[in-house]
Amino acid sequence: MRRSKEFLIGRMKDAGLAVRLDRVGNIFARKEGCRTNRGAVMSGSHLDSVLNGGMFDGPLGVISALEAVRIMGDENFKNDRPIEVAVFMGEEGSAFKKGLLGSHILAGKMPVEEAWQIKNDEGLSLKDALDRLSLRGDFEIDLGDVEYFIETHIEQGPVLDQEEIPIGIVENITGLTWVYATLEGEENHAGTTPMLSRKDALVAAADIVLFASKRAKEMVQEFGGSTVATVGRMSVLPGAPNIVPGRVEMAIDIRDGVEENMKNLREEIIGRIKDLKGKYGIKNTFSIPLYNPPHPCSRAVVETIAKAVQELGLKARSINSGAGHDAQNIAEKVKTGMIFVPSMGGISHSPLEWTNWEDIERGIHVLTRALQKLSKHKTASLFA
Repeated sequence: MRRSKEFLIGRMKDAGLAVRLDRVGNIFARKEGCRTNRGAVMSGSHLDSVLNGGMFDGPLGVISALEAVRIMGDENFKNDRPIEVAVFMGEEGSAFKKGLLGSHILAGKMPVEEAWQIKNDEGLSLKDALDRLSLRGDFEIDLGDVEYFIETHIEQGPVLDQEEIPIGIVENITGLTWVYATLEGEENHAGTTPMLSRKDALVAAADIVLFASKRAKEMVQEFGGSTVATVGRMSVLPGAPNIVPGRVEMAIDIRDGVEENMKNLREEIIGRIKDLKGKYGIKNTFSIPLYNPPHPCSRAVVETIAKAVQELGLKARSINSGAGHDAQNIAEKVKTGMIFVPSMGGISHSPLEWTNWEDIERGIHVLTRALQKLSKHKTASLFA
């Protein structure tokens, strides 16, 4: 990660941008505007990846923003508002188990000092990790000085690819919440423990897995929405084939574009977890380590992106984001939009993740045009 950020910072400086690191390792590269009394226009994404992930999820948005600003420099474009390229740290939560971490702190949803104490699986704190990599700065950005934000991203779904449409204009960003549960049963001999005497923590966990999937499907049929539920991580202890599992730790991911649906499914799953004691004799504890509500994108930014697409003569369609993004945290403070480009086969979070270079080029041209337009907007009262 240090090498990739050092490389990126070098390219930012080559483009004539002023580079600053904040106290949690977010990177900001600024192209000053002709009128510094106007709120900045920001664009960017993240560099970190999921385990065994692909090359586009995150980095595409960072490189697209940098390339857009570089193009403006080549064309001698004079922006009124400052333009800021942002690189958010810890979006995926892979290292420090807190998704959207950098933008979460930037949006004021967690104090920096609290974030510094988060530890990875090796027991290393975020603060110590940043210091070890020389990535902890002393700069603090105020989102109150930012007027607009655009994040360019691969779709991570099949719609644009299937419909052969090069640009998706995001209308809504999904909400996301996690439930972590620990189920405590009783370890015992797999051969000598009668079935009716067992307190099998894995059987109880399977009940939760099946319920979450079944109930999410029912909610889609009932409400016609975008409800999804996934049990993507499970640790079974002691993990031997000849021992009845005594402990299971599991993580449940719940998403929906409608906040009420997301919250209701979460509470139903928690209720089911609580019922495990009476049903299976299983003790349980749970927590909600992550909650990000759905966010509609700013009409002003959506319309600006649509205008850029029209002027470039490209095909586009409105689309919703089923994945969480830093943009949803920024949207709580700033007028925000997103540009999607196609994912081949809808594959993401995989080494097979791919977006054609021609589609990336189109996305960068749309982003460049949209940033130029937003940088020339004169009064905030025109937009919402």
